[in-house]
Amino acid sequence: MKIFVSGASGFQGGNIAQQLIAKNHKISTLKRTIGEGVPVREGIDIIEGGLGDKEALNKALQHTNVAVYTFPLLFDMKLAKEYTSNFIAAAKEQKVDLVIFNATFDLPKEETELLALNLKVEMKRLFDASGLNVITLVPDIYIDNLAAPWSIPVILNDNILPYPVTSGTKVPWISHIDLAKYVVSAIDKPELAGQTLPIGGNLFTGEEIAAAISDKIKKPVNFVGVLPDDFEKQLAPAFGELAAREISNLYRYVEQNQTEFLKKDFKNTNKLLSVTPQTLDEWVDSVSWAN
Repeated sequence: MKIFVSGASGFQGGNIAQQLIAKNHKISTLKRTIGEGVPVREGIDIIEGGLGDKEALNKALQHTNVAVYTFPLLFDMKLAKEYTSNFIAAAKEQKVDLVIFNATFDLPKEETELLALNLKVEMKRLFDASGLNVITLVPDIYIDNLAAPWSIPVILNDNILPYPVTSGTKVPWISHIDLAKYVVSAIDKPELAGQTLPIGGNLFTGEEIAAAISDKIKKPVNFVGVLPDDFEKQLAPAFGELAAREISNLYRYVEQNQTEFLKKDFKNTNKLLSVTPQTLDEWVDSVSWAN
């Protein structure tokens, strides 16, 4: 099939595209400026433009069977509505058979006090009203954040794993590899259109993750639970105050809604999509821990 994957140069879209290519699908994506920024892997048809470019979107979705939509890390309600509406219009014009909406994080049923979540609620409303066949996948915390390029040196040099989740508390994690597995499987199950499915469900404490990393790198690693307020201060210089606040709000939300997170029916999704998430050791082995 021909499949459009938004953000194929990013961590999430890149893993999705990679696994789809391994299944011999033809992939198209958008890139705001070809030749700049993170390169897109070979074999992907790149159309220059962004989600704000209606002409580029129509070109990228032409003759496409399936489209995978992941909204970029932006905290702007106007852009969320504009980009999603543009995507929906192009998908309808190009008669795309199935859309996979990657919500990228928890998706409340109603608006909250948090912009980061309200963006997702609004996008879901737009998809629900679109008339398109849409499967919505709802992941939680990406464990790959712990092995980001800026995180590994802290683990190796300082022997600590700092992250804004409560010490000793199990929360659901998902890897980018597993996200891609769920997307690939959902593409083959168009009969699930209209459903919203929680994905992932590996429940670990920070201490358990630190112990697994420690076993792998043969060095002591101690988990350090960081307060969301402190996390926000750390993010602000690199991401800006708005993004730092909204990213940190997601972890405030996790802390306030831990019971609801643990009640999600991950087992049903795993059965529907025939996906077995990575074990903790499998995830640790998939990471290059060299500094």
